[in-house]
Amino acid sequence: MLRSPGYHQQERLSHTHSRKDLAGTGKADHRQEPPAVRGPAFPYFSQRDAKFLFTATKPEQYKRLSNPEFTFAGRSNVGKSSLISAVLRSQSLVKTSKKPGHTSTLNFFGLTSSTYPESAITVVDMPGYGFRSRDDWGQFIMEYLSTRKELKRVFLLVEAKVGELKTTDLSFLELVEHHNVPTQLLLTKTDKLKRTDLNIVSGKVLRAAMDVAPTAVVPEVICCSYKTKVGVDAIQEAILRASGVAI
Repeated sequence: MLRSPGYHQQERLSHTHSRKDLAGTGKADHRQEPPAVRGPAFPYFSQRDAKFLFTATKPEQYKRLSNPEFTFAGRSNVGKSSLISAVLRSQSLVKTSKKPGHTSTLNFFGLTSSTYPESAITVVDMPGYGFRSRDDWGQFIMEYLSTRKELKRVFLLVEAKVGELKTTDLSFLELVEHHNVPTQLLLTKTDKLKRTDLNIVSGKVLRAAMDVAPTAVVPEVICCSYKTKVGVDAIQEAILRASGVAI
């Protein structure tokens, strides 16, 4: 079972809904901090520049990397590229595929600077999955998810306005549960929902995910928006804590 440091003893992050919060009523105390709030991960990400490393189409291209890896996954058009850009503090680094759900490549990114020339973590952009997710991805993507020891966490994006996990989301959760890959839900585009509706949706998707993947799913949902930057600091903090980087 892949486990990241502090998996069972994670501190509650801002913009998160935990299973404990949602027990019983399905509601949570959701506090959206203003975009200007700088979390404990801010110094790490602000002192480094995001760098595109390479696009991989076969395992031999990424096996040389040994840093902790964090993959962003989700249905096509869920806003994955925009959110990754916000987390990496680079608005032009991550490109959106012209054929969502029909590509079998992995894009790898690092964080470096003149002071920190070697990246301590790697962020991986997975192709969005469509209706035929596993068939569209092919064996390469499936092999990455099932065998990559450096993969510390998958962030699974779910659009808040959709309000539920789709069949392809549930299929993906079955996959990570089978291969014991820690996975955390990111409820995206939350600026489009009222706070009360967001509480309900958060509880609904977390309970559905825990039913399908009780071992793999991290029992906290991070609510976020790439437009307002709400929750971006919580994602950054989750990355550093899971990778063992001191903050």
